[in-house]
Amino acid sequence: MDAVAGRKLALRMHILLLSILLSTPTGTWYEHYDRGLRLIQDGQATAARAELEAAYALRSKEQLQVAARPQVYIDYLPHLYLAIASQMSGDIDSARKHLAKAEDSGVAAKSEVGRPLLVAYQLLLRGDASGRYGRPAYAVYTAKPTVISDAEFKQLRQDVMAPYNIPPDSKSTPWYARYELGLELERKGDYSRALGEFIEAVALRPNPQQRARMYGMWLIDYYPYFHIARSHVRLENWQSAKNALDISQKVGEIPTTAPEFPELLALQQETAKKLAEK
Repeated sequence: MDAVAGRKLALRMHILLLSILLSTPTGTWYEHYDRGLRLIQDGQATAARAELEAAYALRSKEQLQVAARPQVYIDYLPHLYLAIASQMSGDIDSARKHLAKAEDSGVAAKSEVGRPLLVAYQLLLRGDASGRYGRPAYAVYTAKPTVISDAEFKQLRQDVMAPYNIPPDSKSTPWYARYELGLELERKGDYSRALGEFIEAVALRPNPQQRARMYGMWLIDYYPYFHIARSHVRLENWQSAKNALDISQKVGEIPTTAPEFPELLALQQETAKKLAEK
């Protein structure tokens, strides 16, 4: 072999080695998993899926309280978070497949962190989790008249969207903007419009959370099922209110120390009383 041929062979081997290194996930399973969860919080679903898949390739066994690094223990739930990232990216088939695997392993159902997420995404991906409805039971109701005019609603929507740099004619509205708009409509007493916004917010993000990250570094207490129930109560949709309250309780949406907790109990009592009178 002459010198030129040798250099060409060495170059090809170098390129091959480089391509292998670039295609091989770098980092530990925990580093990939941690990045995946952070990317989900930031709304970067495609990047999150790649990180979670890399974590799963390095560690496939789901487990509670696994040692991630010295003195750090986590519940490792790759299928559940892959379901979430897949749903966020619009790949519903993959989301349902990963959700089924999360259910089969049984780990997420035993996790304090994973259980409410599991329930929330069962509702999102399968209607009311029993498969009886094409949509969640709290979203099945007869619409009631609105309060504010269409012009007032359009202006209110523009005012809410402006801080998030969302164009007025945008067809893509993030969950937090829907939720904020619902809160503003509640304050104006237009519970019919508010209800629609809260239901749309849940369709985009079904898991409630204290201090959920929305736009940039802004945080908000995200209690959608509570507000769905409140709107239903104001509209006297008692069965739908109960359906939302049942979910709120099941996922542990409102902490007992939250200012909303006393009202949650009052809504439960009022709804139970009205349903008993029927």
